[in-house]
Amino acid sequence: MPASRPATDPTAPAHPVPSPRRGAGLSLPRYAGLAATTLMALLSWTVGALPWQHPRQLAAAAPLVSGPAWHRLGLGLWAVAAAVLVAAWWLMGREARAGRTGPGAVVLTALLWALPLLFAAPLASHDVYSYACQGQAYLAGADPYRVGPASLPCRWLTAVPPIWRDQPAPYGPVAVGVSAAAAAYGSLLAALAVLRLAAVAGLALVAAGLPVLARRCGADPATALWLGLANPVVLVHLIGGAHHDALMAGLVVAGLALAARGRIVAGAAAVGLAVAVKATAVVVLPFVVLLGVAAGRRWPRAVVTVGAAAGATFAAVTLAAGLDVGWATALPVSHQPVSWMSPPSAVGAVLGAPASFFTRHDTIGATVEAARAVALYALLPAAFVVVWRRAARAGGVRAAVTGAGVALAATVVLAPVVYPWYAATPAAVLAAAAGPRLLRGTAVVVAALSVVVLSNSLNLAIVTRWPGAVVEVAALGALAVWALRHRRRMAPRRRRETAGATRKG
Repeated sequence: MPASRPATDPTAPAHPVPSPRRGAGLSLPRYAGLAATTLMALLSWTVGALPWQHPRQLAAAAPLVSGPAWHRLGLGLWAVAAAVLVAAWWLMGREARAGRTGPGAVVLTALLWALPLLFAAPLASHDVYSYACQGQAYLAGADPYRVGPASLPCRWLTAVPPIWRDQPAPYGPVAVGVSAAAAAYGSLLAALAVLRLAAVAGLALVAAGLPVLARRCGADPATALWLGLANPVVLVHLIGGAHHDALMAGLVVAGLALAARGRIVAGAAAVGLAVAVKATAVVVLPFVVLLGVAAGRRWPRAVVTVGAAAGATFAAVTLAAGLDVGWATALPVSHQPVSWMSPPSAVGAVLGAPASFFTRHDTIGATVEAARAVALYALLPAAFVVVWRRAARAGGVRAAVTGAGVALAATVVLAPVVYPWYAATPAAVLAAAAGPRLLRGTAVVVAALSVVVLSNSLNLAIVTRWPGAVVEVAALGALAVWALRHRRRMAPRRRRETAGATRKG
């Protein structure tokens, strides 16, 4: 039974964590990061993702601190502050990995860094205005899964980027409910405040669930919190940008933590709520089944329990909201711009470029769509099956949680469109269970993604799409060659190990 199970997964490797001195060595990174987020919050009111789409429009509203020259200076200062924040976060990670910082010190530092951003203008994305318009459509009795903001029309329509104005809501009923609460007050500032509060609630679940999950996996809670909670993507995009992904991340982490403690029904229900925020959370449910098996349930019972709990929860919130599952067909794909942050899009663009050059016909759009379809409908299911089978074969809590994190990461890497905040949920899950190599790789990716989009939502991955796509495809090719050679080198060793195991049997 759950009460009699050991505090950590017995299959996890021994990981003795040194007894840290609280906050030792954190003074410099803590206050450097605080200075960075304070500057970012101040600059957000001139170079943030404001309702005005262009500096000249901003000049009419704030003539003393705007205009092209001030705007360029502000963006430069914001980039410096972002670099300081990344450096401070990295230094804090060194302290956490060395065992010189406890979980409480990491959470306190994250709170200090987040505090100025709670009062910032929207950062790095205009999605908050789309959320508010989706909420207004719902409150007006329209179906947000059938119409876009332009159909109402929304009172904040001019703040919504053109590509989103006719796009139905691609979020579940929980997210629509949050958007409706944000739009209920009729003020953009109030809408931003409500969306930020929802993001903070999601991150509070991450802060509560990650230490529990890390201990069950035999990992260091301070390191897990550093990577999963205090990272720059969480600060800039989930808090500054007030994205729904914060709530999804919190519910996923909470669900896995509950399931890892043997509370399978509650864990599956929490993940069901996460699916009702954003569809990608559904890939976590099969790994909750593995946690049920690790807790002593038989396979059929674990499958039925998880499916019933998650399905009933999702159905209940959908019916309570008076909505259907139309949001699953509203997921944005084809109309999104091409950037190298989506590997399938980069591959498709590079493959289509020679034909476009020689034939003088635009074939890039067709090859990008083909590459996206192959990644989404062939590579992603195959990767998911491989990851799940490996986790099931390994068994135990750590293998299940690591598998869930890798599956979430695969949904990002193979997605048709990728934005930095998509990485927050996979990073939070992997932070609790990943081995040292995967942990370092995740940290590097998070650090890089945190500076790809500027404060005014200028996406550098779109601006630099061509050199970035070529470099990325070359790197993927080199990685594939290395993987094949490594597999060939390891094949004799695997055969010897298999033969030895057979002889012992």
